[in-house]
Amino acid sequence: MRKRKPLKLHKSPLVLMLAQVRFSPVLLIKDYIPAIQEELRKRKYSDYRAEQIQQVMFTGSDVKAEQVNRWVFASRDRREAVILAPDFVVYETSAYDVFETFLDKFVPVLGLLREKVSLDFASHVGLRYVDLIRPAQGKAASQHLCDTLRGLSKDILKAASVRQQFVVQAQTACGDLTIRSFDASGESMLPPDLASAHVDLALPPDTSELCRILDIDHIGRAQTDFDTSVLVNRLWDLHGPSEDAFLAATTPEAIEFWKSKDDA
Repeated sequence: MRKRKPLKLHKSPLVLMLAQVRFSPVLLIKDYIPAIQEELRKRKYSDYRAEQIQQVMFTGSDVKAEQVNRWVFASRDRREAVILAPDFVVYETSAYDVFETFLDKFVPVLGLLREKVSLDFASHVGLRYVDLIRPAQGKAASQHLCDTLRGLSKDILKAASVRQQFVVQAQTACGDLTIRSFDASGESMLPPDLASAHVDLALPPDTSELCRILDIDHIGRAQTDFDTSVLVNRLWDLHGPSEDAFLAATTPEAIEFWKSKDDA
């Protein structure tokens, strides 16, 4: 479980946090949706809709596209959402506080699936943190990151403009950790695969300012029982190195600034 004091950031750059648990496909999962929707509605996920997305499948030398159903259960204020598909469940939020409260919201969803669908095991468990780092305190967004992730300035390169992009891949004791950092501006600031997030995000009003995305994705691929206590332990195992990665990627000065309650 927790090994240190929760990292409470009053001016947190975190704009999207999600957890995903994958399981063996349930072909008849549509039959369980009414009962699941009724229970989630009672838990304030009252904004329901069904979606169809196109999924590209690679089978040997063939490429095949197929329509995949998924169901979205969002809170009325659109700060939280549960996304259910035949082979995964996702909980995402744009109102993250600390990891304990995040689990308080996700664990009942896992228990509900265990009860209604009788899931046997999970094949993947993952956490993903997306930080939108903005210019602050007279510093560019990149100056809130460690030297390794800042990149080369346009002055050094004698260039008119520069866009930085970094990818770090690491193998941890419990999974695959990927850290992405890239410059972002304009209306579409999120990583492309998260552009259709189902929650409202606190994006900057000035879309012309140059921000930095820090995207930390930690996935455990070991098969485990679909049991809430087991899954909670797996999520804690993934959380620790993810938080370490965030602290390593950002400066101590930035952490102190985000911790403070003042408006400076």
